[in-house]
Amino acid sequence: MVANGKERTGRKRINNLQDGRPRPHDLNAEKAVIGAMLIDYPASTETAIEKLGTSRAFYSPANQKIYDIMVELQKKHLAIDFISVAKSLSDKGILEEVGGDKYLMEVQNLITTTANLETWCRMVHDRAVLRRIMDTCTIACENCLDPDKEAEEILDGVERSVLEARNLGQKQELFNIQELIKKEAIPYLEGLSKQDDASVGIPTGFPSIDDKITGMKKGEMIVIAARPAVGKTSLAISIVRNVTMNPKNPRSVLIFTMEMTAGQIARRILCGEAGVSERGFRDRNHTKGDWNRITGAATALDKARIFIDPTPALKVIELRARARRANFQHKIDLIVIDYLQLMTGESTKKIDNRQQEVSSISSGLKALAKELDLPILVLAQLNRATEMQKGGPKLSNLRESGSIEQDADVVGFIHRDTDKQKDASDDEKRNGLESEFIIEKNRNGETGRMLLSFFPFTASFGDRSRYGEADMPPSGR
Repeated sequence: MVANGKERTGRKRINNLQDGRPRPHDLNAEKAVIGAMLIDYPASTETAIEKLGTSRAFYSPANQKIYDIMVELQKKHLAIDFISVAKSLSDKGILEEVGGDKYLMEVQNLITTTANLETWCRMVHDRAVLRRIMDTCTIACENCLDPDKEAEEILDGVERSVLEARNLGQKQELFNIQELIKKEAIPYLEGLSKQDDASVGIPTGFPSIDDKITGMKKGEMIVIAARPAVGKTSLAISIVRNVTMNPKNPRSVLIFTMEMTAGQIARRILCGEAGVSERGFRDRNHTKGDWNRITGAATALDKARIFIDPTPALKVIELRARARRANFQHKIDLIVIDYLQLMTGESTKKIDNRQQEVSSISSGLKALAKELDLPILVLAQLNRATEMQKGGPKLSNLRESGSIEQDADVVGFIHRDTDKQKDASDDEKRNGLESEFIIEKNRNGETGRMLLSFFPFTASFGDRSRYGEADMPPSGR
C-alpha cells in the first residue's frame, strides 16, 4: 500500500510530466490533409482515410469534427467539397464550432497540390502515435500507484497498448477472391505437391501425422492430449528434437514446462537424441558406448535453438508476455506448452468455475498464436472417463473444458494399453510399444488414426508407418 502523501506526490509528478509543453501535434500538416481531401475527391480522400483511419489521428478538435464529416459523406458515396462539408457541418449545428466557412476556406486555400499528401498523413500519424505512447505511459504510472493492480497485469496492458499504438490507423486489408487464389491458394497447393513430406507448416518429423495435418502452421493451436503417464511430454519432446534438428531447415522452439524442471527437459532431449536410457546412468548400468553417444548428441545439440521456461502455474497473461519477449529476442518458430491445465487464468477476473478458467486460458493461447503468427503446440490432460470407454479418447474427454476443442485447429490423442504394456519385456520396450495417435479434429484436413511406437527407455516416439518395428530409430526421424 502506498502512503497517501507519497501517492499524491506521485500523481502530481505524473500530471506535470509535460511540464507545460503541448502534446505532440502538427496543425499545419493536419490542415494540409483536410485541404487535400476538400480539393481532390475522391483520390485524396480515400488515401487520407486509408492512411489515418479514425479522427483520433488529429489533435485539433475542429479538424477531428471536419474529418468525421468527410468520412461520413464518403461512406454515403456523396461528393466531398467545400459546399457539401460546410452544409453537413451546418446541419449538425457545429459549423461555427469548427471555425465556420472562414476556417474551411483557410484550409482549402492552404495548398495548391496534393503531391505531398502521403508525407502530410505520415506527419499527422506519427504525432498521433506519440500521443498514444504518452497516454500509455500515464496510465501505466497511474496503475503502478494502484495497490490493487498486479505487476504482470500492468505489463500486459502496456504491451498491448504499445502494439495498438504501432498499429494505429492501420486497417485490415480487404482481399478479393482472385487475389487470394493467385497469392495464397495456388502457392499453398503447389507447396503441398512439391514437398516430399507434404508439410506446408513446420513438419513434426512424424510422416503419418504430417500427411494428415501438413505440418504445424502459423497461427494454429495444436493440442496433444492423453491420460497421465501415457507420453504427452515424450511425444512433444520428440517433435521438438525433430523440429530443431531438421538438417534442411532447423527451427527455434520455446518450451513452457510447468510440470518438469528445465534440467529434466534438457536431460530428456539429450538422452532422446543420443538414443540412450537415463535410467542406465541412474542405475550405473551404462557403457562407454553410451557415453560416446551422449557426447555426440551434446555436440549435435550445441547449435539447437531450444529455449526453456520452467516457471510453474503461469497465468495466461504472464505466459503471453514471456512469449512476446522471447519471440522478440530469439525469433521463435514454435511454442510448446506442457501443459494447459497447470496454467491459471486472469487473476483480475472473477471466474465462477475451473471450466470457465480453462476456457479463458484456451482462447488466450489461440489469440497468442495468431498475434505472434506462429504455431503453438499445447499439451492437455484427458479426464478419467477415457479409461472406461471403448474405442479410445473423444473430444468430450478433454478435461475441464469443451472450449479447447473449439479453439484448437488440430486435436490429437495418444492412446495405448498401459495396463497391458507394463508387463512388457525389455526387448519389447527396445523395439517400441505400440501407441495409437488419433487425430480427432483437423480444421484444415483429414482426421484419422495412425500407429506410433513408444520407447520407454529413451522416453521418445517413432513412426511405424515409415520404419519396421525392429529397426525404428528412437528419435522418430
